[in-house]
Amino acid sequence: MDALMLEGWTPILLIGIAVAIIIFFISRKISRKALILVSIVLSLVCVGIVIYSREIGGWEGFGLIFVAISGFIGIWVGTISGLMIKK
Repeated sequence: MDALMLEGWTPILLIGIAVAIIIFFISRKISRKALILVSIVLSLVCVGIVIYSREIGGWEGFGLIFVAISGFIGIWVGTISGLMIKK
């Protein structure tokens, strides 16, 4: 059962999954153009977090990078799945 906990990776993975689910449900309520605009803006926020984490350095910076990458993947998984369902 300990193998399923993934130690410190669980919150990072849950952030990506939560973002994907939230974006998916948002995609059902807004237009396609608004969804893509929101996804691009949130992706730029993730890129900004990665750039900022380079300034911090150390393990804290690596943690922020992993959280930003997980959020980035979640944003685009939710966006693409939401666009596929809308067709």
